[in-house]
Amino acid sequence: MPDKKQIQQQLKELQAIFAATLTERIDLMIADINTLDVSPDPNLHLKKIFRQIHSLGGSSGSFGFNRLGEQLRQIELSLLEFVNQNTQPDDRLIASICGELQQLHTLINKGADEGTPNHTLHNTVSNHPPSDGLVYIVDDDDVLGGNLCLHLKQHGFKPRLFPSTSSAKTAIEQEIPAALILDIMLPEGPLAGTDFAAYLDHTQKEPIPVLFISARTDWDSRLAVVQAGGAAYLNKPVDISLLLDQLDRMTQRVKNEPYRVLLLDDSQDLVSYYSLVLRQAGIHTEVLIEPSGIFDKLENFKPELILLDFHLPGITGLEIAQVIRQHQTHFSTPIVFLSSESDRDIQLTALQQGDDFLKKPIPDSHLVSAATSRIERSRKLSRLMYYDGLTGLLNQLALKRKLESELARSQRQGYPLCYIMIDLDHFKHVNDGYGHPTGDQVLKSLAHMLKQRLRKSDQVGRYGGEEFGIIMPDIQANIAYAILDDIRTRFAQLTFQTGDQKFSCTFSAGIASAEGIKQDKQLIDAADEALYQAKDNGRNQITLHEECQS
Repeated sequence: MPDKKQIQQQLKELQAIFAATLTERIDLMIADINTLDVSPDPNLHLKKIFRQIHSLGGSSGSFGFNRLGEQLRQIELSLLEFVNQNTQPDDRLIASICGELQQLHTLINKGADEGTPNHTLHNTVSNHPPSDGLVYIVDDDDVLGGNLCLHLKQHGFKPRLFPSTSSAKTAIEQEIPAALILDIMLPEGPLAGTDFAAYLDHTQKEPIPVLFISARTDWDSRLAVVQAGGAAYLNKPVDISLLLDQLDRMTQRVKNEPYRVLLLDDSQDLVSYYSLVLRQAGIHTEVLIEPSGIFDKLENFKPELILLDFHLPGITGLEIAQVIRQHQTHFSTPIVFLSSESDRDIQLTALQQGDDFLKKPIPDSHLVSAATSRIERSRKLSRLMYYDGLTGLLNQLALKRKLESELARSQRQGYPLCYIMIDLDHFKHVNDGYGHPTGDQVLKSLAHMLKQRLRKSDQVGRYGGEEFGIIMPDIQANIAYAILDDIRTRFAQLTFQTGDQKFSCTFSAGIASAEGIKQDKQLIDAADEALYQAKDNGRNQITLHEECQS
């Protein structure tokens, strides 16, 4: 979590430094313009001056000097035609510009404009304390409630069942849960659950996340849930996998990865400022001044958004974007241009290679909003393209690409890598005997357990049907075996139910090490061979590929 007080202080210090250097920067511009006629390369000299005016004009508003930025923009426009046509302004225009720059000292001496907004932003990352997993279930159906308790216990939660809102209210007065599961219809009335949630919303200092379950599908009940502040609504019979996913999100057991933004601008003070604003909002930010270093940043930082100045020395943001788009890996990375450029035609041209155009000065809240909305949209599109719709895991294509990348990195850096193939045992009997919806529940339960029990660095995907693949970097085969065998044991203990029938499932797995393997297909084939050996040996077990055993 970013230290917001420290960032606030850094923003104030940065603003003070910017204000303290303004007079010197204006004086340097005046000196440069007065030496334009004796420069060995007047066109290059003029472009340098133009760049200085453009840069200072674009950053002034961010530091609270809006009127200064507007005046600099007018001076910039008076020079634009000469810069574009490689011609020189006459002595009268030069004298006029020097006079206008000299007058800017008056604005500088007045300080930042009145009403300059402070830089306090709401953090986009939740700062709730870690949950202890305590979940209260309020439902007068003992069978359903007992079944929910069983599943929640199997997945690491600590559930407690209450038959009425009055008994739950008494418990909440003693110990506040991390989340609450409420039926809408309870002995106290047809909307007793939503009434109770509304009561808690008004009486609790910190809101308790509430998930509603109900057999009702009508508009009034769904509206009542929204009005009561419900975080989620699931219909009975409850899909346990969806319930677990919702609880993970509500109790912060699974946290979203912080957004990653790369800032590219040659103005050091401005990128420092933008970086602090984004960091204050909980966004991981890295900055770049020299465009030639961008591919190192793309490879190592893997930004989800690039904020790119449109005008840089000797190059345009549009050209940088075109270079980035030439690389298939980064073709879909969102790019947002930042500039004080007001020419609509230029802005529209930029949008042909980018995703948005933000005009400087950019209010802090707009900058954060633009970054978060773009990244969130990109993540949603990514989920549609690269993730399995049923389990939420990587799909087969995405898993293969991840394996290719991880195998190449393993070979470059010399760390061990394991690949695992998993197959549910006798899964056809589950679909035939209990129906495909029940089979889907089994698949989702395994996917959920894999996500919960594997390491953060591991990648897991649905290879197809009832098969799953796992990429485990920087791990020896025997350690991978121990982790996976614990998951196998836990999964075999899960109880599934359809109607009055209860059953359990098991899986088999094969583990292969990447040592000595050059291609991803060889690694997949080795794990597949180990998997089939586990199945031939009786299933419900894990087998190491023969090369891992030597």
